[in-house]
Amino acid sequence: MNTFKTMISVLREISLTDIREDAERVPHVLVFGPTQFDARWLADGLFGERQSDTVVTRELSGAVDDLDRYDAVIVYDPHGDAEPLGLNAALRALRSAPPIFRIGGGDPVDDVRLDDLRTEMVRRLDNRAIAFARIFPSMRAAASKNEIDQSAIANAQFALVTNIPSLIPVLGGLSSAGTDMIVLTKNQAIMVYKLAAIHGRDLHNQVAIFQEIAPIIGAGFVWRSAARAGTTMLPFAAGAIPKVGIAYAATMSMGRAAEFYYRTDMRPSKDQLLGYLRQGLDTVKQLPIAAK
Repeated sequence: MNTFKTMISVLREISLTDIREDAERVPHVLVFGPTQFDARWLADGLFGERQSDTVVTRELSGAVDDLDRYDAVIVYDPHGDAEPLGLNAALRALRSAPPIFRIGGGDPVDDVRLDDLRTEMVRRLDNRAIAFARIFPSMRAAASKNEIDQSAIANAQFALVTNIPSLIPVLGGLSSAGTDMIVLTKNQAIMVYKLAAIHGRDLHNQVAIFQEIAPIIGAGFVWRSAARAGTTMLPFAAGAIPKVGIAYAATMSMGRAAEFYYRTDMRPSKDQLLGYLRQGLDTVKQLPIAAK
């Protein structure tokens, strides 16, 4: 019960205003194509049909004097022999230029190439990727995976670093006891909130978001506490990697469980949760950090 109370205390201290405001700020995209039809065709395939004030399409010869209005610019040049007139010069003139995404390689642009482009976009758009996925459902799978992967890696790295003070007898144990648990839980809670944002949930009711996902978060917290307790008595060389694996797998499994819930409005079964956990433990073995 103490671990659950600690989790709730951590959640109450998190400020999510910046995440919410950025997620709710509608993104704007400019798509260039050889023709207006080609640009619209790509935009519809990539984002789905949206209003023109959200996704603007132009021919490659179209205007480039308003690039600062957009969060992303996509240049569809299937034959690699064209470029929006003045694009490079216009980008150099901007203090903060939007990221440019280029897609070529001939026609047609199949689903695999569209998925690759979505993956590149969420990777390069940083925090704006949440707003893109929130308004464009086709972006949600890529944005969710990116958020879960990044959170799991961050927690694994933190778990590795926080094992170093334990090398110092007594003092090291006291300084690190409990602190890493709070930070790991905070990171997981932020991940869950971002996943809720990605899937279009009401972000103003923070309490409701965590209440509906609390059973999953609580289970991950308790499981991680028990698993970590079994490694704290090990020396650094033996104990560091298990801690990294626990932090990574717990975060990964929690993220996938939350993503499943927000995507389907169904809670994952115990078998699914165990499956997510096994996948996380298998994946951590392939990470460069596990070899340190």
